[in-house]
Amino acid sequence: GDDLASATLDELERIYRETSAPLVVPRGRFLGQHLAWLRTTGSPLWLGPALWLAFSRIPFGVDFDHRRWFFLHHAARIGHFLPDIGPSRWRDTRAIRLHYHPSRLPGTIRLLLYDEVKPLTESLCLGIGGINAPRGRGEQFFFALERVG
Repeated sequence: GDDLASATLDELERIYRETSAPLVVPRGRFLGQHLAWLRTTGSPLWLGPALWLAFSRIPFGVDFDHRRWFFLHHAARIGHFLPDIGPSRWRDTRAIRLHYHPSRLPGTIRLLLYDEVKPLTESLCLGIGGINAPRGRGEQFFFALERVG
């Protein structure tokens, strides 16, 4: 996690595109760390402040066993997702794509969310958080996930 935290945006881009670790949906619970904002255009005006609060100021993570994001504490599981493996929407690589259509979040939020994750090791992932939009508009920030359980 520390290597990712000190990486430049260009280094994160390269790691995300070029990592060739097997694409297998991780098991366990991971704590998240915001790494870098991406220069994305055309996002709703409220999105930047909402993402800043949720991913720069509040502890977050992903429970892959329960397929849910959590904030503050792992028991506060929200954002149910279905993972699948395929071409990245935003980069020329393959990724684990997180789809939120089965979530109980409000419809507009559920349809807006989309994220991608690339396992680097069994205990470390690099992800791109974003919205359900094409390259150049959807990707919002890089994040790391480090296994805690």
